[in-house]
Amino acid sequence: MDDYNNQNPDLSNGTGSQPVQNGNGNINGEYHFVPPRQNDQNANSRYYSPYSNNSYYGNANNNANNNQKYNSSYYQPNNTAFTNAQAVKTKKPKNKTLIIIIAVVAVCAVIAIGAIIYGASHASSNDENTTSVSDDASAKVNDSEEAAKKDLNGNLTVAGVTEKTIDSCVLISVYADQSAYNFFYSYGSGNGSDNGSTLSGEGSGVIMSEANGKTYIMTCAHVIANGSAFKVTANDGTEYDATMVGVDNQTDIGVLSIDATGLQVAEFANSDGIEVGEQCVAIGCPGGSKFMNSVATGIVSALDRPVSSSIGYNNECIQTDTAINPGNSGGALFNMQGQVIGINSSKIASTEYEGMGFAVPSNTAVDTANSLIKNGYVSGRAKLGITYAPITNASNATAILAALNEKGFKDAQGAMIVNEISNESDLANKDVKQYDMIVAINGDTLTSTDVMTSFLSKSSPGDTVTLTIARIENNQIKTFEVECKLIESKG
Repeated sequence: MDDYNNQNPDLSNGTGSQPVQNGNGNINGEYHFVPPRQNDQNANSRYYSPYSNNSYYGNANNNANNNQKYNSSYYQPNNTAFTNAQAVKTKKPKNKTLIIIIAVVAVCAVIAIGAIIYGASHASSNDENTTSVSDDASAKVNDSEEAAKKDLNGNLTVAGVTEKTIDSCVLISVYADQSAYNFFYSYGSGNGSDNGSTLSGEGSGVIMSEANGKTYIMTCAHVIANGSAFKVTANDGTEYDATMVGVDNQTDIGVLSIDATGLQVAEFANSDGIEVGEQCVAIGCPGGSKFMNSVATGIVSALDRPVSSSIGYNNECIQTDTAINPGNSGGALFNMQGQVIGINSSKIASTEYEGMGFAVPSNTAVDTANSLIKNGYVSGRAKLGITYAPITNASNATAILAALNEKGFKDAQGAMIVNEISNESDLANKDVKQYDMIVAINGDTLTSTDVMTSFLSKSSPGDTVTLTIARIENNQIKTFEVECKLIESKG
């Protein structure tokens, strides 16, 4: 289709200078299509005709004679109507299209209404979590959620273990006779359990049982062994005067009692079921009352570790990396079910062994404590019935050991110098005297004191043993053997 706003002047009526004024044409420089008058064969019309054999100039009559029907769209300035052009027929919208449009609009409306309803409902249900805009820029502290007491598998967390057990954990305050302190430090009466004692140390304990109006507290022997009076402080701060029931230096377990009932008693697990790598929780009083009932957690690092007690006995202990500091001794080591698996006894205070603590297994601790409550001592223990000093304490130990080595007792550094023999000992009836040396038992040389203690721990009262005795006479060492029966140790 040609643009009739910009026609070339040489398409005018032959003059090339003035636009044609033909009927409804105007002289304003615009060129309009002028329909030819009837019988006017010379009128020039310029329009595109697809039926004129590619000629851009066609006669209106010729086109009429060809009786061709076509639609042409022309530019119509001033809304000029063309009488010879066939009117373009306007197609009416089909009903199908209208229905589709209406359906789409309806669906959109339903979706929009649903979104509005959902948004209003969702906003209402989350009102508590909505943060409103405020002019106050200061931070707010909200109440934190309660710590999870169980994990996804239903097992107790550290917080859960603590909540379950902490009321069974206590602080033990130990008081010494004031006269001893006055002798060394020359200061007056103290603030102990009574007017004649002063605070000498603090440790931890765990409530183990209740019977006959008394509550029993398990702790370590070394915590209470040298005390003359004791106080027990419960988790709620209540203080109780306590009495020593008994101590066992071999296992380092001791028991106190208080005249009270209704306190929370701890649960004890079978320590034979402990596994290396399982998590554990220690509750105790590191540093005493200042950090009472502190909670620490770790894992079981190893089992059956030999740890020597204060009197030389090897105990098979639980090793843990849980922090066990001074004051923790006597406190409980719990599993993740909130059951006692051990009594924390000691910590190796060395940089090479940081994070290595030990606990007496619960089975050993319970058996020992029950026996102390029943008998005042651990029944079934065997002993020789003597007191002794290690040979290494002798001033001439090197010469004695060299002489024993020549007699076939190599490296007898565990030899025991007899100091006293009890009246109940079978040795009181034998040819054994003060300052004699025991160098072997049942033929085994005492290379260390552990040889004797290990042997006795596996023996029972009434068993007969053979001891090798060394005696110095006239600057000479002679050896001989004696048989004796072991007696029961009562603490």
